[in-house]
Amino acid sequence: MRKILLGPGAGTVDSEELDHAVHSVGVATEHADYTRVSLSGVTSEASGLEAQAREVLDFVGRVLSDVGGTFDDVVTTRWYVEADSLDGAAQGTIHEVRAEFFEAPHYPASTMVGVASVLGERSVLELEVEAEVPDDDWQVDAFVGEDREEMSEDAARDLLTSESGTEPDAEE
Repeated sequence: MRKILLGPGAGTVDSEELDHAVHSVGVATEHADYTRVSLSGVTSEASGLEAQAREVLDFVGRVLSDVGGTFDDVVTTRWYVEADSLDGAAQGTIHEVRAEFFEAPHYPASTMVGVASVLGERSVLELEVEAEVPDDDWQVDAFVGEDREEMSEDAARDLLTSESGTEPDAEE
């Protein structure tokens, strides 16, 4: 099995003994039919929540591209947002930015939590990402509604992007 370090030692750390951080921005591991990508907490120093969300997702897209992936390959996101900045409007803003990057029906499982703080002078959010980049194309099925009706990728896309379609009613 092959492990690919993405940005090893990147960043700075306040230490008299170390001149670099002892971590990687991400790690990709190659498996038989796919490459698994794990990105540690990505932050931004851009001004404002919306700009930070867009900048961290831009970075994620570049890293995924480096290993042959796209946002369709993202399976999990974990958003850590400073509690003072997290409310319904902030959640809506982050979802609006995410809509610029994720296309139906390839929406990842996602968690958003309020935290006391994130590292960085102006950072108010941090993003962790897990992706699985298949060697071939994805076959996507979706289970929706109370009866968990199975749908094809095209039917799920139509449901999620139609004006009358109802998105899943899960809180994040």
